[in-house]
Amino acid sequence: MKLLVQGDDYGFTKGVMWGMLEGIDHGVLTCSGLFANVPNAELAAAQMRLRPDFCWGIDFNLVAGPCCADPKKIPHFVDASGNFIRSNITVKDPRWQSEAGRREMFPYEECYLEVRSQFDRYVQLVGKKPGYLNGHSINHENLTEAIRQLSKEEKIPYTNDILQEFNFVWAVDISGNEATTAKVFDPMNQVKRNPLKFFMEHAEEYLQHEYVFAAGHPGYVDAELFAQTSLSIERCRDLEMVLSPVLKKWIDENPVELISYRDLIEKEGEK
Repeated sequence: MKLLVQGDDYGFTKGVMWGMLEGIDHGVLTCSGLFANVPNAELAAAQMRLRPDFCWGIDFNLVAGPCCADPKKIPHFVDASGNFIRSNITVKDPRWQSEAGRREMFPYEECYLEVRSQFDRYVQLVGKKPGYLNGHSINHENLTEAIRQLSKEEKIPYTNDILQEFNFVWAVDISGNEATTAKVFDPMNQVKRNPLKFFMEHAEEYLQHEYVFAAGHPGYVDAELFAQTSLSIERCRDLEMVLSPVLKKWIDENPVELISYRDLIEKEGEK
């Protein structure tokens, strides 16, 4: 079994950044995507440059923090200050319930412009292109199409497509997690969430598959998170999982190989 362990939102806050680095340096994380638009991106990129062998990607963020493109050119999903309209507001808009409405809220040309701008900022900060492209929070049709267009232009894989190509089984439990689905902050549900327990309960089942995908948002929880996202407290649970001695022992005792998108790209090139 080949296990890909992905950590999203790298650089979102300093707490998220340092927690993610803990998961990279001492845990089983195999890839992580940078938020290139946030104020901490420069600090986060400096740490990335210290870890050149790790598989770094980009998480395109259109729902939190400042935009990278000229805000006058992407008026549909930023406010007067050039900050993205939060996802918990977006999903309450009646238009969000239909494809036509979502395309109206996030026009393709504006999505592509922001995605391209975040990509260019990533290259400027890190000094090289990301290893993969990934969407964040609320994936919708025009954002997906914009990422796929950039993927084609830059010849960099889009996570959704490469995971589908290799027929990955998802080892992710989002049942009842309204921070992910409905963008509702429920502190007790996040405290009770236990991805490590969920994974270990299904571990024998995962061993029956060739490719397994485990994703989360590992990080330390800091006050800055509460002003930015409904998905906050549970990040420490995701970090607990990727650092867990129980999970590490299971990996060591079973035919499990930790892989990243880089390994998949190389395998694709061999075809």
